[in-house]
Amino acid sequence: MKLSIRAQAIIGIGMIEIIMLMVLLYSVFHFIDGSTSSEVQRRAQSVADIFAATVGDDVLSMDLGALQSFVDAAARTPGTSFARIIGYNGHLLAEAGDPEALSQSFKNTGQADVLPDLFMADATIVKAGLNYGRVEIGLDLREQKQSIAAVKKRSLLIAALEVIAAALFSLAAGYYLVRRLKHIVGVLKRINNGEYRQKVGDSWLDEVADIAREIDCLTDRIIWETQTRDQRIEDLEELNRLLQKKIIHYRKN
Repeated sequence: MKLSIRAQAIIGIGMIEIIMLMVLLYSVFHFIDGSTSSEVQRRAQSVADIFAATVGDDVLSMDLGALQSFVDAAARTPGTSFARIIGYNGHLLAEAGDPEALSQSFKNTGQADVLPDLFMADATIVKAGLNYGRVEIGLDLREQKQSIAAVKKRSLLIAALEVIAAALFSLAAGYYLVRRLKHIVGVLKRINNGEYRQKVGDSWLDEVADIAREIDCLTDRIIWETQTRDQRIEDLEELNRLLQKKIIHYRKN
């Protein structure tokens, strides 16, 4: 199967563009996922640690009303799905938040490869070196994950547009290159048919123009050699006529 230079340029540049964009997008997406996971884990653990330090005194005094107000306030925080306080004996002291999230069994998410919709973290309530219970929180990551997905989608769209733009550029560049090459081929055919006065006349500054100038130099050389040959033939014919006249004159005498 014969491929034109235009098709080869489009395929070649397109493949290079696609490979480079795949590597770039993979690196960017990997960085986004990694940095987002680390930031969510840091934020969730910080919230849990601060929450545990805040409710420590009320856990000691078993002020259930104050504890309930704390979890209510924590659950109303944007991005927080639930908050829960567990006593040292494992008894529930207070909780608030989304009923669906509260119904799920608690499991510290930790360093998850893929962020879940509900990120869970806990912290121990410590006073004077003694364990008085723990707090559990859940962060709702659905909106954040949707934002990340939207960013990735836009990145893919931009990458697709860039590939299309590169293909169009390759098509335009291939068109001008092929047109110039066709012109050179046409000139060579006319030269082969004896039309030595035909010139390529390519004024670009690239390798194709170098070939065109070499062809023009070759045609100039052919023209010079043709003119020299024709002049020599004329000189020989003139000399032959002079010799013929002398021979005739000699025979008459």
